[in-house]
Amino acid sequence: MSTVKDQQVIWSKILDTYQKAQDSGSASKYKTSTQILTDQHSHIKFVLRVSDSLRDKPKPPKSSEEQKAWRDPFAPYDEALWVDHLSPTHTLLLNKFNVVAYHVLVVTKEFKHQTDVLDLQDLEATWQVVQAIPQGALAYFNCGPESGASQPHKHIQVVPLPLADDPAVIPSPLSQMIDRAWQDSQLHAGAIASVHDLPYQNYFSKLSSRTQPNQLISIYKSLLQKCSTGGQPPGSYNLLLTREHMVLVPRRKEYIGSVAINALGFAGTILVNSKAGLEYIQDQGPIKILEAAGWPWQKSA
Repeated sequence: MSTVKDQQVIWSKILDTYQKAQDSGSASKYKTSTQILTDQHSHIKFVLRVSDSLRDKPKPPKSSEEQKAWRDPFAPYDEALWVDHLSPTHTLLLNKFNVVAYHVLVVTKEFKHQTDVLDLQDLEATWQVVQAIPQGALAYFNCGPESGASQPHKHIQVVPLPLADDPAVIPSPLSQMIDRAWQDSQLHAGAIASVHDLPYQNYFSKLSSRTQPNQLISIYKSLLQKCSTGGQPPGSYNLLLTREHMVLVPRRKEYIGSVAINALGFAGTILVNSKAGLEYIQDQGPIKILEAAGWPWQKSA
């Protein structure tokens, strides 16, 4: 595990590399404004990151020609985006197009598929970064065609908390429900619980500052097993990781209406790029959109 000194070095390098990349134009931050939307069904406050240049309509999906022309942005990576080598297997890069400052990517040095399950090395490298960001961090993994994944080269994204500057919004808007569900469950550390008040399947476990990477991989495998069918993990899912919990949400659809949902949606924040998307979220409410993006609970016999 990394020491406090190592963590301070990682954070210092993130700050320095981010500023240099912004100044040189190697990375750019989307201009967005933050809107707080209280869901009419759950009364949870969601963070909407609304683009300053809203399009009238959502951007259409990429054509087959554009998909064929794909080039791996992580091999080789842009040196101006390089932050640090976390281990013999993983590198830390800045996200070239970021909505949140200091958004970084934990990337495998050798090509591995984004649809591959996470391994001990993935979680060990990611845990270093989560622990290194002083104010707390959210790591997330979009896995599978309906998860909101944008790159096929395996990577885990990490953003600082809180998700909004508004003091009325807690660091991750859904974390309060997770904490309450855990208290109600009265389970032991490492056990798997769910927030059944949410209308979509979700599974989580509580963590602590003493949690070790070998425990993280064990919890991750337990979460996958919990939502496996016939011994097979879900074809698409989102994983969320903070210092306090690990959450897994099986996915059914990426697009709900004109709104694309990735793991951040299940942490309580949604990026809005079009007027149609903003109107749709305001009309439907975030929880209804997340319900359609995830899988419903199985009715008991």
